[in-house]
Amino acid sequence: MDDPRTRLILLLLIGLWAVILDRPASLGILCAVSAMPFLMLPIGWTWRRRGLLAAVGVVWTTALSQGLFYGDLPRVPLIGLGPLTIYQEGLTYGLVQSLRMVSVSFAGVAVAIAPPPDRLFAALMRLGVPYSIAFLSVTALRFVPQAGHDLLMVRRARRRRGRPVGARAPWAWLILEIAMLRPVVARSLRRAHRMAESLDTRGFDPMAPRAIRRPLRMRVAEVWFLGFCTMATGLLCTVEVFYWLYLNEVLYLPWWRPLYGFVRTWL
Repeated sequence: MDDPRTRLILLLLIGLWAVILDRPASLGILCAVSAMPFLMLPIGWTWRRRGLLAAVGVVWTTALSQGLFYGDLPRVPLIGLGPLTIYQEGLTYGLVQSLRMVSVSFAGVAVAIAPPPDRLFAALMRLGVPYSIAFLSVTALRFVPQAGHDLLMVRRARRRRGRPVGARAPWAWLILEIAMLRPVVARSLRRAHRMAESLDTRGFDPMAPRAIRRPLRMRVAEVWFLGFCTMATGLLCTVEVFYWLYLNEVLYLPWWRPLYGFVRTWL
């Protein structure tokens, strides 16, 4: 995908699918599809492994917490650990919510890292986003990797100055983690201040007309692929609307019973 507009539109469609789908199986497939562009990013296997472990941690902790503290009725006990009970409905609910978040996060990271900032800015402008909003969005995305690099540098320096963080008490570990954010925030503020001074010195005017140096050109294959994905999204929305009408006893079509069963089971 050479055109960043393709990635942005696919990110929007993935967000719609994550909202519409309501079953762990279908959301798991969506999460796997969203993870493919993330795994193909040129970031090294160390960061890929960290991203996958973070995603697994989000899914595990969200599903477990919802399974333990699910309060709606009816609920079916799945596992009993003394006074603690994990409920099946809570586990399913937590799995659904976490898969939604992880799938959109994978797609968002791929969109933020893969295209260069100038190409992403040009794509936002071609999609009709106001100049000021597009400029602020691309600038924020450009600063995120730098803030992450600063945090890693601070952690590395702190590790070489004292004992490991894991050897401390939990409250001391929390205080230390918060303290390590201070130099990162301070450096980010200085970086933003320097950029603001640079823009002001050069007479930056967001309302002034300007031309894009390298215009974007979407390939025919990308147009067909986006058309197919858009049609699939529209079909999914239509099916979900008819299923909602069936559940609320507004409209029932007998010849659509297999479709109702498919939506109930998989979507």
